[in-house]
Amino acid sequence: MRTRLGMEFYIDYAHKLKGHLLCGRPHGHTARIIIEIEGRVKEGKHYRDNMVMDFAEMKIISRKTLDKLDHHDLNKQFGMPTSENITKWIFEQLAKKMPVAKVTFHEGQGKWCSIGS
Repeated sequence: MRTRLGMEFYIDYAHKLKGHLLCGRPHGHTARIIIEIEGRVKEGKHYRDNMVMDFAEMKIISRKTLDKLDHHDLNKQFGMPTSENITKWIFEQLAKKMPVAKVTFHEGQGKWCSIGS
């Protein structure tokens, strides 16, 4: 059986989308990001054998990735900083370091993008 864990983070960022009617002007957002990992629990004698990943370790890895976006102008990091491109980048960065299953990126309230299963 596979087990899934999740954590929630918040970042603030600025961007603009060239050519977009409303978002073509510089503006900012507070993003809520939900990161989910998935794996098998071995059920051994050590506590680490009984978890997919320690939440503390997951938090450190996630925060190091998200700090590259937090309080930055994302036009300096992305050719087109759409929710889709930001979410994809987060997923790809995290996948190099932990068993990420899904990243959900909420751009403000009521709008989101998810990548993963």
